[in-house]
Amino acid sequence: MQLALTRHNIEDLLPVLVIPLLTLPSMAILIHSGRADLAPFALSASLLMTIGQMGFFVAGEVVSMDRRQQLVEIIVASPASYAVILLGRVGVLTALGLLGFGEGWLIAWGVFGVPVPIIHGGLLTATLLATVIASTGTALLFTALLGLAGTTRTFQHAVNGPFYLLGGVLVPVHFLPVWLQPFAPLTFFYWAAGLVRDALRPGPVEDPMLRLGATVGLGLAAGLIGMLVIGRMLGRLRRDGTLSLA
Repeated sequence: MQLALTRHNIEDLLPVLVIPLLTLPSMAILIHSGRADLAPFALSASLLMTIGQMGFFVAGEVVSMDRRQQLVEIIVASPASYAVILLGRVGVLTALGLLGFGEGWLIAWGVFGVPVPIIHGGLLTATLLATVIASTGTALLFTALLGLAGTTRTFQHAVNGPFYLLGGVLVPVHFLPVWLQPFAPLTFFYWAAGLVRDALRPGPVEDPMLRLGATVGLGLAAGLIGMLVIGRMLGRLRRDGTLSLA
């Protein structure tokens, strides 16, 4: 169902379509500074920012759109769990963000002539899967919170950039203020960004299973909280008798 909706609404794919605008500047700065070896940083940034955009902006508005179109009461009246339906829809939208990796790789190779080798293919595959799971859980929490908010855009713009910065998506975390660095591991971006870079660089990878577990664990925790928030939201609407007025 979500794929059918996305196919008829090109705006859902806007983050994927504009990813070249995010990849080109960062890749150009690194390469023209003589640091082509840092291309994995730009590639990981394009991947994670696309997944973040699809999760925080597109998937984050699913509940708000359902409320504006008065679909919530129809879905709630069905036998299926609204939270489970949202989980599937958010997961599909977030997974589409993986297209950002292919776009970023093609830009590095086609525009700048820098093919980024995939050294640890198995680790990269596991990292992409873990990132989708983590981003889906986080996006589910966002869509639950945004469903209760009156204005979604303000909240989205307020948290999107800080999440990327705190997670070291493009700039390594050790460049952040010292007092801020201990909070970085609390975001799945921190673990996913490091894993993607390590998968694209030669040499052994330190503690891959621990880092994959941290990525998935943070996403599952956020998703669980999101499902609880959705349940409380629907419960309040039922108690207030305002479900059809949502």
